[in-house]
Amino acid sequence: PTSSKKQPITKAAIIQQRDKLNDKFFPFIFSAVNKIKPFKKTLKGYHLLACDGSDLNIPAYDDKKTYVASNTEGVGYYQFHLNSILDVLEQRYVDVNIQPRSKINERSALIDFIKRTDFPEKSIFIADRGYFSLNFLAHISVSKYHYVLRMNSDEASMAFIRRFTLPESDEFDIILDFGITRSWKKCYTTRPDKYVCLKHGRQFDFIPPEDKKSMFHVKTRLVKIKLSEGNYEFLFTDLPQEEFGSEELKHVYHLRWEIETSFSFLKYNMALNSFHSKRRDFICQEIYARMILFNLTMLLVHSVELPKKDCLLEYKVSISDAVITCRDFLHNRMSSDTVELLLIGNVTPIR
Repeated sequence: PTSSKKQPITKAAIIQQRDKLNDKFFPFIFSAVNKIKPFKKTLKGYHLLACDGSDLNIPAYDDKKTYVASNTEGVGYYQFHLNSILDVLEQRYVDVNIQPRSKINERSALIDFIKRTDFPEKSIFIADRGYFSLNFLAHISVSKYHYVLRMNSDEASMAFIRRFTLPESDEFDIILDFGITRSWKKCYTTRPDKYVCLKHGRQFDFIPPEDKKSMFHVKTRLVKIKLSEGNYEFLFTDLPQEEFGSEELKHVYHLRWEIETSFSFLKYNMALNSFHSKRRDFICQEIYARMILFNLTMLLVHSVELPKKDCLLEYKVSISDAVITCRDFLHNRMSSDTVELLLIGNVTPIR
């Protein structure tokens, strides 16, 4: 970049300008882009929101919050943890939360997403088994949203579903109806299929720590699904059975993989593991900048329709090439026709 006098802008000058941006600037731009182009694609009228997190390696710095000790004594590395919500049908990120690696709490981040972001009412949160907690289950139960949560298998020693009497069939779809309490009376502890007694100090926002009388009621579906490989998955959901049978739920949960693919693309195609700064606030700026660029890229990708050709394979716009087109579009203000030609000209087979 150059100044108005055609003099190269110094590194110090760039840092001074970046230092003027407060912590709310990039989150505001991120949200503003999503508000300008709302999320419209649905499945049976529902928006599909995949929840996941990923560790990001960052430069070494005198910062205990991001330091992670390795197996070698005295040796460690530094990381942020990126929590995010991806609309899998639009392939755009809806919300982002950045945590220091030592303060990681994915379940808490997901609850914060539900509290602070106004998602469409008919939204389904799809999450892996690491996100399950009674606290999260309670929060989403009282919200206007729906969920599909993968659960640990009943063969796992600490699996939550082991407390229930389950059918012995290969596949089933049953209703679980139980209460959550902080009381450890015998009438509760002897009926684990009907009552969950919270251990002392366990976080549960709907019953105060010293309240032994209150009861929080939960009613959910537990669905056991057989996969093509012969393995089984257990899913918690509140979706109505008449709308989402076991095959539909299998498809919905499978779509969660889109966020894994997206993380891989962000890291290796958009350099989300390579940063220009050591300062933690500047790294957060770069993370948001890349997420915004990714969302803009996906808006461009979905804005064009590829011409139909008589080919053996189906094709889609190459996202790695579309990122470059999007960047050039922002820098050079190319016309819409030029952008469309560049996108259509760079396609890749759908595998």
